[in-house]
Amino acid sequence: MSDRDGLKPLTELCTADIRNTWYVRIDRQTGEERPVTVEDHYAEIERYPLHDQVPDRIATQYDVARNLYLYAWFEYRFFNIAEAQVLTVLELAMRERIGEDEIKRYIKRRNDEHKAKTGKKGGLRNGMKTLMQYCRDHQLIRNEGFSAWHRNAKQIAYNKADTERRQWAIAELKRTGKSQIALPEVDIDTLPPDPDYDYVELLVDNLNQLRNHYSHGSTMLHNQVLDNFEMVSEFINQVFEDHALTKEKVR
Repeated sequence: MSDRDGLKPLTELCTADIRNTWYVRIDRQTGEERPVTVEDHYAEIERYPLHDQVPDRIATQYDVARNLYLYAWFEYRFFNIAEAQVLTVLELAMRERIGEDEIKRYIKRRNDEHKAKTGKKGGLRNGMKTLMQYCRDHQLIRNEGFSAWHRNAKQIAYNKADTERRQWAIAELKRTGKSQIALPEVDIDTLPPDPDYDYVELLVDNLNQLRNHYSHGSTMLHNQVLDNFEMVSEFINQVFEDHALTKEKVR
């Protein structure tokens, strides 16, 4: 039996891919379940637009990725095509924002610094990781501009607070000789994000690997791609927001 999906039958063109019907939404208050709908699917991707400051040619390519995600409701394999597209658009946006002449100057300076320090020829290339390093070094992107940083940094802060309260409880049990003790509550909503968590550096070190994986051909199949739409939209919005402010100051 073939594992090929084949061409979708014309009569099923606007029918939801059966793999999208396996998921449900659960009401946290009542515990009731309901099937995920196309309206849910649309609302998920609608949340991640680009700002008006982003050039139309970038926004158009980004919306190609969003529409691929949208039509993944009917063809499940579009999820990963959408993710590949949105990562390609990120590189396109960085090149547009930085400019080829500027990135060449940046690469030359970095390679010259490397040679002066080590005596060896620098190997920095004009690729996605270098573009991200430029954005990091010139503060076109910041941790605070990413929702994932706020979520993850708070979770890390919670983990630290949880470890500290357990250590306190163990010490208190030893000091008092009690057999049990109530742990104090940790309110994650009142915890500030952990300043030591560097989400930007995580992106710089790892994101190009995923993009390269797609670029070299991939059979990866999953639907967990929304986080990268969130990240890319926030990344692009940050770099062009900075650009718009700079142009406004020049005026």
